[in-house]
Amino acid sequence: MSRTITLSSPAMPMLLGEPALVLNRIKGEETFSTLYSYTLLVKTPANPLIPWQSASNVDIKALIGKEMTVFIELDGNGLDHLIGIGRGQREISGLVEKARFKGRDANQALFEIVIRPWLWLTTLTTDYKIFQQKSVVDIIDEVLADYHFSYEKRLTTSYPTMDYQVQYGETDFNFIERLMEEWGIYWFYEHQDQKHKLILVDHVGAHKASPSEAYHVIDYQPENPKADAEYISVFEHQEMLTSGRWVTNDYDFTKSRADILSIDVKARKTSFNEMEVFHWPGDYEQPAIGEQLARIRTEERGSKGSRAVGSGELRGIVCGTHFELVGYPVNKVNREYMVISSELDIQEINEVTNKDMFSIHCKFTVQPTTKIYRHPQIVPKPRTYGPQNAIVVGPPGEEVWTDEYGRVKVRFTWDRYGINRESDSCWLRVSQAWAGNSFGGIYIPRVGHEVVVDFINGDPDRPMITGSLYNNVTMPPWDLPVNATQSGLISRTIGGGKSNYNGVRFEDKPGQELYWEQAERDMDRLTKNDETQTIGVNSDISVGKNRTLVVGTDYTKNVGANATYAIGSNYNLEVGANRDIIVGADYSKNVGGSYSKLIGSQASMEIGSGYNMIVGGMHKTSVAGAVKTDIGGAHNTNVGGAVNTNIGGTVITNITGSVEKNVACTVKNYVKGAIITNVGGAINTNVGGAILTNVGGAQLINVGGAQMTSVGGAATLFGGAIVSVGTLGELILSGDTVKIIGKSRVVIEGGIVQINPGDGAGCAGAGIAAAAGAVGGGLGLSALAGLKGVGGLMSPKAIMGGMALPIPLPVLPVWPPVIDPPVPPPIIDPPITQPPITQPPITEPPITRPPITPP
Repeated sequence: MSRTITLSSPAMPMLLGEPALVLNRIKGEETFSTLYSYTLLVKTPANPLIPWQSASNVDIKALIGKEMTVFIELDGNGLDHLIGIGRGQREISGLVEKARFKGRDANQALFEIVIRPWLWLTTLTTDYKIFQQKSVVDIIDEVLADYHFSYEKRLTTSYPTMDYQVQYGETDFNFIERLMEEWGIYWFYEHQDQKHKLILVDHVGAHKASPSEAYHVIDYQPENPKADAEYISVFEHQEMLTSGRWVTNDYDFTKSRADILSIDVKARKTSFNEMEVFHWPGDYEQPAIGEQLARIRTEERGSKGSRAVGSGELRGIVCGTHFELVGYPVNKVNREYMVISSELDIQEINEVTNKDMFSIHCKFTVQPTTKIYRHPQIVPKPRTYGPQNAIVVGPPGEEVWTDEYGRVKVRFTWDRYGINRESDSCWLRVSQAWAGNSFGGIYIPRVGHEVVVDFINGDPDRPMITGSLYNNVTMPPWDLPVNATQSGLISRTIGGGKSNYNGVRFEDKPGQELYWEQAERDMDRLTKNDETQTIGVNSDISVGKNRTLVVGTDYTKNVGANATYAIGSNYNLEVGANRDIIVGADYSKNVGGSYSKLIGSQASMEIGSGYNMIVGGMHKTSVAGAVKTDIGGAHNTNVGGAVNTNIGGTVITNITGSVEKNVACTVKNYVKGAIITNVGGAINTNVGGAILTNVGGAQLINVGGAQMTSVGGAATLFGGAIVSVGTLGELILSGDTVKIIGKSRVVIEGGIVQINPGDGAGCAGAGIAAAAGAVGGGLGLSALAGLKGVGGLMSPKAIMGGMALPIPLPVLPVWPPVIDPPVPPPIIDPPITQPPITQPPITEPPITRPPITPP
């Protein structure tokens, strides 16, 4: 007997040389992007030699997972039975999912077999896997590469590369189906050559007509059925109200202020055609991707608006094919349709009992081929439930691996494909306690650290680090629980050990409270305004090398008791303006070497009591301007060697009391200009030896009162030209013997010249008086010295005209010649070259606080 449906499988068991299973009924459904399922009711052969009891022991387990194909005979469209237009076979193939024994039908054992597409195998496995820098098509290819079955991609859309996608505990099917639904890819199967091929499509043009020409055009015949042709007996076309506006948005932290809102409008020609769906988050960062996803969603909503369902005794309505409807009373419904779902139920006649009549029933759903089909988003995206832990990774040899945003990469503990490299994940943002525009906190987890990872909106594609965890490899920085009262923060020098770090630590143990900090190398601190530090007890600062303190304005130190400076080498103090040192008691300075002071302006020293200065070597003072010294009491200067004083200008010494100089040796005064000495009282000069005064020019002595010169030996007044002695009163030359000797002559001029006048005016003695003009050419004293008995004045005329009495000339003694003392040559001292005194700036080193060694 000819059969309409038959069964074939490479794993078909045999009974007495014939196939052990015969197909009696097939029932199932195929729909776009849905794993089809066909249930087959099979029997063992109607062979009296094969009782059902033994036939029921057929090894159905051998069929599980094997390919099985159902062949459906097509009668054609009845136009020409000889040519057989539309005749042939339709195939339905699949893998045997399950098989079971159902009972018996007379002498035949009954079995039920379910076949599924090979893609159903992807529902049997779940995984956690990360895909980076791949498009949705790339991900599909990678997942399906593990399944050795054929599939074809009829895709026209360009799909962008996605940075990071995670298969998060999903089956392979749910993962790729979720992505395909999101990106507008749908699929169906083509059955041929006892195989079923998966077809991936994203446009209507990828669909073909039915392999049988009999189903290219199908009549609508609700009445008057034809016996020689298949037709559609029920066809219900419907229009539906759908939303026509899709709005979505998301966030891109690299363009945090950018508006990436995407809107797509595809309003159908109905009322209320722009009802809006707002979807957030949109699962995108680039606006172009948002626009593409929004367009796909509006196409999905619109594709539901015009559909039709139908039924009939049809064998060739195949999901994924298209046909043309004719004969429908609504003219605009007569058009080409794409089959998006088909349900088939074929019952074969029972050749033994004839109680099962042959029947065919097909139900289908179609959509006009002028409309775009998008499969709805049915598969939900998995969500995370709470934070997870992960390990920070990076390239070999790197301890810190980050980007400009402070992001790091991790390997999740569920990632069995990770290799502990920077390729294990995307960049993960790190949550900070405070994050502002170039301010806030920043801690970058190091490679090998365990971190806490949470997910934005529970999306496994958007991980972020919220904290760090210690484990047995990365232990706390100090021993616990021994140091449970300590808290703080310690870093680690790259490539360093446990002792190489910057850190702060707080000790809260009662009686041992401590704030401790360490800088592994340099420490810089900037206070832009005031800084106050109060230390209750001691403060120790130890600086291993140099310390510099720069104070822009004032600097004040208050020491309640003692202050000690111990400086191993030089000490320089430079003060730009004033410096005041107030010492309440003693002040001592011990300088082992040289001591220099350089003062740019004035220097004042006020000493309340004594002032002692002991200089073991040379003491030199160089003053560019005036020097003023006020001494309230005595001033003693003891100089063991020579004293040299070079004064570029005037020296004024005001002494209210006496001045006493004791000079053991010679005193020399060299004055290039004039010397003026004003003495308010007496001058008493005691010279134990000779006094020699050389005056290069004139010498003038003004004496307001009496002047007396007492010479123990000879006194000589020598003039190189003229020696003049003048007075407003009397000039007295007194001595036991007074000699006036002129080598040429002696001239005495005066209004009246008296020589020995005695007590009266009558020349009662030997006095001589003469008018100065009575003596022609002057009166020689030698001639007058011997006159006797002249008791009165003689007129000049008497003298000039001759003597009234003869006057005998006295005999003058012969005096020894006056020998002028030799004039010593001027003493020329060599010029004293005074080297300039260079005062190095005295810089007081700043106070450096010694580092506190951590306990």
